[in-house]
Amino acid sequence: MLEFLGVSQTVLLVIALSAFVTGALHGATGLAGGVTMTAILSHIVGIKVAIAMMTCALVFSHASRIGWYWHYTDWAIARRVLLFGLPMTAVGTLLFTVMDPQVVALIFAGVLVLSLPIKIWARAKGIKTGPRVLAAASSVWGLLAGNVTGPGFFLAPFLLGTGMNRLAFVGSMAIIALTMNLLKLSVFGFTEFVDARIFTLGVFIGLVSIPANWIGKVVLKQMSDRQHALVVDGLTLLLILNFVSLALGY
Repeated sequence: MLEFLGVSQTVLLVIALSAFVTGALHGATGLAGGVTMTAILSHIVGIKVAIAMMTCALVFSHASRIGWYWHYTDWAIARRVLLFGLPMTAVGTLLFTVMDPQVVALIFAGVLVLSLPIKIWARAKGIKTGPRVLAAASSVWGLLAGNVTGPGFFLAPFLLGTGMNRLAFVGSMAIIALTMNLLKLSVFGFTEFVDARIFTLGVFIGLVSIPANWIGKVVLKQMSDRQHALVVDGLTLLLILNFVSLALGY
């Protein structure tokens, strides 16, 4: 059987189909697709390589969504998140390169577990996110972003607490996540954590996800804000189980 970069045609087909489906999911939710694809890749190449690969792929995914949601993006909110979050992302990424894979999986599960009660509490209280709260949340998000894919699960309730709707949320998350992933890639390159094989497969996944993101955009516009929230919550529960099982070695 022919191979591409050490990956069989069958596995490559599985990766491509998964990238397309999760790309559409990412376009429709703004954050769940990248985490779901990381979960799938973790069972194929290991969690640390999966995160590095998805860092490359998400540059393409986020860039495509920036173009589609440009007019919905809240640029003032995005700038504040990046101002306080990016320095911590650099720190978190450096720590990630020396972490044990099981520790990374536990952090992943922990972030997702933490995100659920925060979202439920924020909805119940009708939380309004002010500049100081957003700055603090962005710093925590930045540190998490250096270690996992999809830290937007933690940041989401604070962004939504500013009063933005689902379209503004997806557009703002796209520019925030693109900038963050470019920084992670530069740190990975500096530490030589990402080699040519990881980078190439990441680019492949990213290119496959671009048309799928457009499909996700069509789906998102048919959703209500409530439906969007329920989809994200359901996926969060499934992903928690996945990363706990990885951490425990199952």
